[in-house]
Amino acid sequence: MGMKHYDWGDRRYPCRWLAESNGTGFWMPDRQEIITQFFTRYLFFALAVLYFSSMESVAELLFGLEWVLFAQVVYFLITSWFFHLALKEVTLKTIRFTMAADLLNVALCLIHDPYPIPPAAMGFLMVLLGNGLRYGMRIFSEVLGGAVFCMAFCFALRYRLGGFPINAGVVFFGIFWVTLAVYAYILMGRIERQRHQLDFRSRYDALTGLLNRHGVIAAAEHILRGDATEMAATVLFADLDNFKAVNDRYGHNVGDRVLVEFGQIFCESAEVGVCGRWGGDEFVALLPLRDEATIDKIFDRINSRMEAWSKGNGLPMAVSLGVSHAPRDGCDLMTLLSSADIHLYQSKTRQSPPFALRSRLGPLVGNPETS
Repeated sequence: MGMKHYDWGDRRYPCRWLAESNGTGFWMPDRQEIITQFFTRYLFFALAVLYFSSMESVAELLFGLEWVLFAQVVYFLITSWFFHLALKEVTLKTIRFTMAADLLNVALCLIHDPYPIPPAAMGFLMVLLGNGLRYGMRIFSEVLGGAVFCMAFCFALRYRLGGFPINAGVVFFGIFWVTLAVYAYILMGRIERQRHQLDFRSRYDALTGLLNRHGVIAAAEHILRGDATEMAATVLFADLDNFKAVNDRYGHNVGDRVLVEFGQIFCESAEVGVCGRWGGDEFVALLPLRDEATIDKIFDRINSRMEAWSKGNGLPMAVSLGVSHAPRDGCDLMTLLSSADIHLYQSKTRQSPPFALRSRLGPLVGNPETS
């Protein structure tokens, strides 16, 4: 992917959303969407050629009919070049340049449209909807501003230099165009908010606020690809020891509290990376490649903070931790988790057996009425 804006610390959009900063960015279309969009551009190119070819002359404010048709050929070649680039990779620069070419071509057609109420002006709506509905509110705002500016400039040029009259039909057409554009912008904003909400709910654990299993997998697919240098990463795997005993003894409310607290400890101790709840009392973190000394410091922070919290709340919990590194231990998430799980199991066997913890709990595992 050419746009390297993905940040290890940005845990909000782990998949198709390409972020820049402050939550801004755009949705990257898939190959089928790209083909559909450029097919639409070719369709409107053909309609423009047929439209102007059927005329004997145009409003010669800037060019004659031959030059308008020649401009359509230039637009076809530019669009084909951008289509070639888009099939390789979609970047924000490519989107903006293609969008600018659309606006300039429609503006040229509008300036030379011979009718007082020009049908060519509807092309701005197609540019607006075709780009804004695909890429998100950031692009929608840019293309809306560009379309309004070009529309105002073209009509001012037509009435100033072309002598076109201003009548009720033209005023109604302008009001209709602006109303439709603003309504589309408002509607797109609502759709975008709903899309973010659905994306959040599908990728995040409602209890801890961390990524859920689906979100972790999506993030791993984004991170663990490319050559060995690009995919260098460290995977941490954490499992709460004797969580079931505490959960059964004190109830799910206390168990949920333990999960929320440990999720925060785990995430803050990792400092940077993608953290998630793999399921139950298991947690996963994907970090930039870390050496053994750094991993030991992270583990020490997790253990010390968990121990302090456990003592302060009368819930002596412990945690087992495992680690693996890509690409040394594997090139996909499941292989790396298997390797980290082996490390975790070895760590768990070195700790006290369950009955030892049970003896330390004292009255916590006894009769609730006597605790």
